[in-house]
Amino acid sequence: MKITGIEKKSGTRYTVYVDEEYFYIFDAEILTEFHVKTGMEVDEAFLEKLKRQSDVRRARERAFYLLSYRDHSEKELYDKLRRNVPDEIAAQTVAKMVDLGLLDDGSYARKLAEYYLTQKRWSFRKSLFELKRKGIDEEAAAQALSDCGISAKEQIRELIEQKYYRYLGDQKGSQKVLNALARLGFSYSDSRAAMSEYLEELELGEEDEWQYE
Repeated sequence: MKITGIEKKSGTRYTVYVDEEYFYIFDAEILTEFHVKTGMEVDEAFLEKLKRQSDVRRARERAFYLLSYRDHSEKELYDKLRRNVPDEIAAQTVAKMVDLGLLDDGSYARKLAEYYLTQKRWSFRKSLFELKRKGIDEEAAAQALSDCGISAKEQIRELIEQKYYRYLGDQKGSQKVLNALARLGFSYSDSRAAMSEYLEELELGEEDEWQYE
């Protein structure tokens, strides 16, 4: 077999042809490292080595790019890498990112847990589901959420005070609030209890004000 063509594709990437047929796209760094030139005689083993090294480099560069954009779980990164390179290389690249300290499921879980509970105002249950969907182990996800020390009662109370209190004047409005809280993952019983407590406190407050008029 022979390298019969090397054509620039874009940037530092080149399309390589073997025996007049398309073979693969390589970065200039790989071609230079292996001294690949037009007319070069090659065998199957050399071509496979060339391709593997190219995939390793591609996976590494892709991993650096993705992690510079935002944090990922190990599973998230693996799933994205394996779209373009063999599973084995994707797994090895993930392990390398962990060794470099660029990938940490525990730290990622803690950041997401706090974000889901305090910014998105999702329930523990919905937050747990999302963490697992991101590839975080269930036990680690549950621990990260628990470590935030935020109760459902606190969350619901804040949501009512900041967003929903104006709807609590009648049955229709109260049901609207219950539906909104359910979409955030809160149970009916927790939502109902928090709403009742809030309304009771409002009524007591109004009575106290009336007594001093």
